[in-house]
Amino acid sequence: MTRLLLVAGFALLTACGNTDTPSAAVSAQVEAPASDDETAVVKKRSGIALENIDHATRPQDDFFRYANGAWMDKTEIPPDEVRYGSWTEVRERNEERLKSVLEEAAATDSEPGSDLQKIGDFYTSYMDEARADELGLEALREELGHIEAASTHDDLIPLFGRNMWLDLGAPFDYYVDRDRGDTSRNLFYLWQGGLGMPDRDYYLEDDEKFVTMRAGYVDYADKLLSLAGHEDSRAAAEAILALETRIAEIHWDKLRVRDRIETYNLMPADKLAELAPGFDWGTYLEAAGLASAAEINFSTPSFFTDFGALWTGVPVDDWKSYLTLHLIDGFAYQLSQPFFDARFEFRGRVLRGQEQSRPRWEYALQNANALLQDAIGRIYLERFFPPEADRRMRVMVDNLKEAYSRSIEELDWMQPETKAEAQKKLAALRVYVGYPEYFEDYSAVDILPDDLLGNMIRGTRSDYQRDLDDLGQPPRKGQFLIGTQQVNAYILPTASELVFLAGALQPPFFDLEADDAVNYGAIGSAIGHEMLHAFDDQGRKIDEKGELRDWWAAEDAEEYERRAQKMIDQYSAYEPIEGLNINGELTLGENIGDHAGLTMAFRGYQLSLDGKPSEVIDGFTGEQRFFMGYAGVWRLIAREEFMREQITSDPHSPSRYRVIGVVSNMPEFYEAFGVKEGDGHWRAPADRVKIW
Repeated sequence: MTRLLLVAGFALLTACGNTDTPSAAVSAQVEAPASDDETAVVKKRSGIALENIDHATRPQDDFFRYANGAWMDKTEIPPDEVRYGSWTEVRERNEERLKSVLEEAAATDSEPGSDLQKIGDFYTSYMDEARADELGLEALREELGHIEAASTHDDLIPLFGRNMWLDLGAPFDYYVDRDRGDTSRNLFYLWQGGLGMPDRDYYLEDDEKFVTMRAGYVDYADKLLSLAGHEDSRAAAEAILALETRIAEIHWDKLRVRDRIETYNLMPADKLAELAPGFDWGTYLEAAGLASAAEINFSTPSFFTDFGALWTGVPVDDWKSYLTLHLIDGFAYQLSQPFFDARFEFRGRVLRGQEQSRPRWEYALQNANALLQDAIGRIYLERFFPPEADRRMRVMVDNLKEAYSRSIEELDWMQPETKAEAQKKLAALRVYVGYPEYFEDYSAVDILPDDLLGNMIRGTRSDYQRDLDDLGQPPRKGQFLIGTQQVNAYILPTASELVFLAGALQPPFFDLEADDAVNYGAIGSAIGHEMLHAFDDQGRKIDEKGELRDWWAAEDAEEYERRAQKMIDQYSAYEPIEGLNINGELTLGENIGDHAGLTMAFRGYQLSLDGKPSEVIDGFTGEQRFFMGYAGVWRLIAREEFMREQITSDPHSPSRYRVIGVVSNMPEFYEAFGVKEGDGHWRAPADRVKIW
């Protein structure tokens, strides 16, 4: 779930990005060392992985294959991965860096209570497999005891609230963010939850693959409950599937939950009985730590209404089995080997096609990043984030903001009053590169070297308490949702903040030694993509303050939807797996983000040239290197099970289509590679999508 974190100061804090739209392009110059008589000439690297190119494929026919085909032919997916590509390679490189941080912390005799002590002792506790095997389920006995003691439906409600503290999402999920109607305060967003598989379709679709996964889920529930000593684990597992199927039936679908207006439903806490009669909200709120909350946003209100009618019709014993399963499943990777193996068998192998589990240190790192993210992030920035990366990124960001500003003014379908609103929103956008304005304080979290489950539970409860402490308070600017050591980037619409994490600023996304062209195609397109989310079908519903207000003129919305329909139709025709097409409506926002992002990145690159022609390096023009940089970012091979999960539930299209779907709409690509009618990527001008 998404959480906003409390943070504390840090000495190397940098200022946030310029919030003003620049009036001119900024050129990044590469300085060469001076010789005795003249300035030496430095040969720039293209940044293109030439060895990955498939020269048997024409770029005009299949650009994804052309840029990546040789790599695809020689690469196999490792048995502990469900996909493998450029993102995986960067993640692996990053994890090796972070592993060294954890190992050094574990080997250091640090001051008790310091961040370094907590990092080291958490890693030590996670890597102690013998201790985990010795304890078995013992570390969860207290939590299991609460479930075992329940005998009535009324007894279940405190357990539902208790699960919020354990981050189990059963039966409700949550996040804390700025109030969309008043961004001067933080708000609790209660969300539909309760499913043990990725999406409602896994329960409701008749496709053979989903039928197989449902059977696998019953086997998994049976195994965990049997390990926990349940007397009739098979019957209980089947009852859990039946219960979760009923919950899936009342879930909002993926398209509906994208709507930022429809999912904003602020309710006074004392009126909740009207939303879901028959459910004791007072007891629930008390158990969830929300007794003092005056208002809560019920993001999917009909789910809670229907849940109120559903839950008392389910036998108490079935709910107890359900809660037991979700508790053990949530912590299975920290329990003894039989629990670890059972979780991997279902969640890794059955759901995603993963052939073997990852090494234990990777699970330790993943959980350390979640519970101590800013403590690790501080060290990462000191060791691995060069100041020059910050400078180069800010130049790129400024050029892309200028590209967006000019594009907005040139749009032939947007009314002047809408353009003015768009410019205000662009000017208000704050950009962060690497450094947050605050770092979390973990002094209240006790981490012990021999208490893995205790560390997990205390850390998770502490995270939740920080969320509760934030409620009703003024939000902090520059408060990162994800640790900066992670390989990612995001936009936070309610804060008008665009964040590029330090972990992502590595080749092939960002190469300090490479010519600008490939960087604009790679990380520049990501910058443009995230910026676009401020102006897409959901971004148009949020103003420059981050508050809900549809600032588009009615005729603009109509024209936008007409143009967007072309993109829906284009992507809906793609069939990555036989019989399973991309959902063009679900992926619309991300597809438009890809298209606009690459378009604006190209214009930003042209602005960086300041009217000069691009250089030819490694036989490619700057414009060609730009597109090669973009295609290289999406280099990927994936297992069918993972692809099926992505197509079913992910709003992002599979990697191949994030390349070919975009470039086939861009005149700049046609010109760079000489695409002509009859070529594989040719689309008639009238059929090309042009929005931004």
